[in-house]
Amino acid sequence: MFSKIRRQVMKHFTVCPRTGKTTGIEKAKRKTLWLWIIIGLASVIWVLIRVVPKPSRAAYPCQKVAQPLAAGFIAWLLGLAGSTLVMRRARRLFQRKRYVVGAIFFAAAILLYYVTLNDTRDVAASVLNSDAGFVPTDPANSPVGTAKGIHPGRVVWVYDSELCDQGSTSGYWWEDERTDPLVARQMMTQAIYNLTGIFDLVEAWDSIFRYFNQTRYGENTGYEAGDKITIKINNIFSRSYDWTKDPLKEPRPCPQMVHALIWHLVNKAGVPEGDITFYDCIFYHGDPVYNYCYADFPGVRWAEGDATDRPNYENGPGSDPGTREKVVRDPNCVIHYGDPELVPGSGTVCLPTVVSEAKYLMSMCLPRPHTDLAGVTLCAKNFFGSVWHPTIYDFYHHWHPMFMHEAVAAHDMGDIKMRPMGSYNVLVDIMGHKDLGGKTILLLGDCVRQKYWSAAPFNGGPASSLFISQDFVAFESVLIDFLRSAGVVNSGTVDNYLHEASQADNPPSGTVYDPENDGIPLESLGVHEHWNNSTDRQYSRNLGTGEGIELIHVIDNVTDLDTSMTSVFEHRKTDIPESFKLFANYPNPFTSSTTIGYSLKASADIRLNIYNLKGEKVRTLINQYQSAGTFEINWNGRNDNNLRVASGTYIYRMEINTGKETVSQSRQMLLLE
Repeated sequence: MFSKIRRQVMKHFTVCPRTGKTTGIEKAKRKTLWLWIIIGLASVIWVLIRVVPKPSRAAYPCQKVAQPLAAGFIAWLLGLAGSTLVMRRARRLFQRKRYVVGAIFFAAAILLYYVTLNDTRDVAASVLNSDAGFVPTDPANSPVGTAKGIHPGRVVWVYDSELCDQGSTSGYWWEDERTDPLVARQMMTQAIYNLTGIFDLVEAWDSIFRYFNQTRYGENTGYEAGDKITIKINNIFSRSYDWTKDPLKEPRPCPQMVHALIWHLVNKAGVPEGDITFYDCIFYHGDPVYNYCYADFPGVRWAEGDATDRPNYENGPGSDPGTREKVVRDPNCVIHYGDPELVPGSGTVCLPTVVSEAKYLMSMCLPRPHTDLAGVTLCAKNFFGSVWHPTIYDFYHHWHPMFMHEAVAAHDMGDIKMRPMGSYNVLVDIMGHKDLGGKTILLLGDCVRQKYWSAAPFNGGPASSLFISQDFVAFESVLIDFLRSAGVVNSGTVDNYLHEASQADNPPSGTVYDPENDGIPLESLGVHEHWNNSTDRQYSRNLGTGEGIELIHVIDNVTDLDTSMTSVFEHRKTDIPESFKLFANYPNPFTSSTTIGYSLKASADIRLNIYNLKGEKVRTLINQYQSAGTFEINWNGRNDNNLRVASGTYIYRMEINTGKETVSQSRQMLLLE
């Protein structure tokens, strides 16, 4: 033990090769140590002279940078002082020949010193190293802005380990043998259920439209036939109709998830196919998506650009079947930028007609890092490619957002320099424009095939996830946290645009955001904060500490609203087939009764309980020893007191004890009145 401690401590020192004596702190670490002392001391002084006289200054961007550094520096000083005092105590104990207790104090002092010095090295290195991962300037669980949505600030994350691959490695990932369309549809269903808190799909979709219409127009109306819905999809790597390259390096939309969204809109929201349009102003709708959806929904429109500058572009996409069409600009639908000197073309940059003519928009993005410019590509940057500039670029038929790059930079990129925190960001104009973010009824994140997430439940496999929200800023904040926890977001001012957007009525930069130039500046576009940590993934509403974000986890068909409902993390489905199998109940949803099936590979003590979403046990169906075999049991929607329970979502959970191990599995079912 002590040898390991000594090795860890000695890593921070240089040793004379001739005498073997310690000569001092290793040079590189000495450099960062002095830098840390200077920065830490300056931060403490800056906080004292600015915030103490006027506490409201604590919200300033410079203070949001200085405060964590000052707090870390003070903690470091206290750690050094503490280790010194403990070491002195150890020395006195040795002098009194109390060797055992002295050794304990000595080890404690060394460990405290090591932790303190190591933290110092890491903080200083993060200041020096521009390639370090993104670290927010604002503390965790410190919400700013005004939360939006039926349940304000709610973001739903749905993960299902059965979505991808189906045990097959042949064919392409976008085929049904590799990505299960029924699981994708179920994930979309779970997302809508949990976003609205309504467990009837027709009513849930109606509530989404009513919330939007009430908020934007002051009208308590749902969807009405003839109202156009336009969905921005991210086809940046779909530069031909045929897909052949690695989708992990070049992410593309998941056909099954796009199909699931259309299925919901047509069959549950009551939207006619002809009122639905998917668009990308620059690139193609690839055949794996287009053909897959066209087969079942031939009336849906697909507007696209032409990144290859194919001859005869003006006549449309060519002889392709169905409803593919060319995007067309609307000269009467323009954007005015908050900094027209930085972003050329203010007031002349047009949006497409499929956007201006729509009543509702959705943004279905492919969340990923954007290491050479904006930091991340999410729903805001998905709208980035919706603009037509009249003069600057003649390629891509003027549909190109490069003229906005300087106003979105979270990193240095060639001659473009990183925008500092508290500066204007063009994404806020996009998120707030009445025909882009202003019409956005839903934000969706298609994270089906990414593989850079190593934490549970992903464990390096396909992300197999869908994210959904009505709060633009909250949605982006959550995805940034997921991406940075995977270590794929470089350091920089990645969330500057969220600080600006959440406080658009009084942004840190002082910019007047008025993208319609109608004299009415934007209000807050949503709520921003970062989670407590990458393990618990909790925001202020989850913790009950603030009016910020609420992240709802739906993991393998179980909504994780209580610590007693975390069985998915305790025992993954892939860990338990040798012991037993818990089948999906049928019918589901159900009204009067449902049947639950299961199979045992060996004799075991089993317990099958029903829980509500609060984690409270409703009914014990089985609690006995059973032999191996396949069984079914019926639940009539009543509790242990034989009283009918309320309609809603319930969890059925089976635990078995084979004598060698105890394992469990849970599934979700819906009881209707």
